Amino acid sequence: MRSKSIFFYKVCLLFLSIGMALMGVGVLIVQAKGWEQSVASPGEGKSPNAPGTITGTVTYTGTITGTHMVWVGAFTSTQGVPPAFSVMRDGPGPYSLADVAEGIYYIMAGMDADDSGGPPDPSIDPIGLYPNNPVTVTDSTLITGVDIALYDPTPPPTDTGSILGWISYTGQISPTHHIIVFVTRWGDQAPTYFSVIPGAGSYTITNVAAYTYTVGAFMDLDDDMGPPQPDEPFGWYDPLGDGAPDLVVVDEGVQVMGIDIILADPLHYIYMPRVSRADAP
Repeated sequence: MRSKSIFFYKVCLLFLSIGMALMGVGVLIVQAKGWEQSVASPGEGKSPNAPGTITGTVTYTGTITGTHMVWVGAFTSTQGVPPAFSVMRDGPGPYSLADVAEGIYYIMAGMDADDSGGPPDPSIDPIGLYPNNPVTVTDSTLITGVDIALYDPTPPPTDTGSILGWISYTGQISPTHHIIVFVTRWGDQAPTYFSVIPGAGSYTITNVAAYTYTVGAFMDLDDDMGPPQPDEPFGWYDPLGDGAPDLVVVDEGVQVMGIDIILADPLHYIYMPRVSRADAP
């Protein structure tokens, strides 16, 4: 069960963590105010040789009218850093990120729907990301077709409940690291909701639509908000103790409490050669 879960969560949690951060979880904080067009801040460095260029088109589908500033940023991390390179334009359309230093980047874009000039507000501003992130820029690279679609923010569902619980860990890793708790609709593979807590302790996941779910968690040893790795402590909500996730039923307006999870260190096997006695002839 664990090996299967690691496989599909490694595929989807990286992009889920980015997407949920854009929805206001707080993993990614995009600092839009004061950006300069296609320029890296000091220390984030233009390439001294031949920098690369990233081009594409930003599109928008939604109900917002008028022309508003659209930004595109190249981020080196999904952990709340400002973009290393950025460009702004009036409304959706083609863009070009020039003078991009060699490296690996996550390309994201957004629209300042309320013309505030401040940091993006995920509850108001359309925000999107390049679906094939990350992109790799090498010397003199021209990367085309990095297209990003913007859509209106999805309002939170009204008929929702909450999941509350406690994450415990008594393993050998010290100090502890961020813990990611994820909630998956029964029958699906990709997690539907998730929460990040600074270490073992209580968690709350709100605005959970009425349905049946499984709940799991893992300790992010690299603190990179990436997918779980085989050496990271992992656990399911499993009160039966059979190693398989047990179901959690969420009803409208109900707080489901006591969804506690124990994180366990992965098993490590040591090869011990078998020694047999050899009688002398």
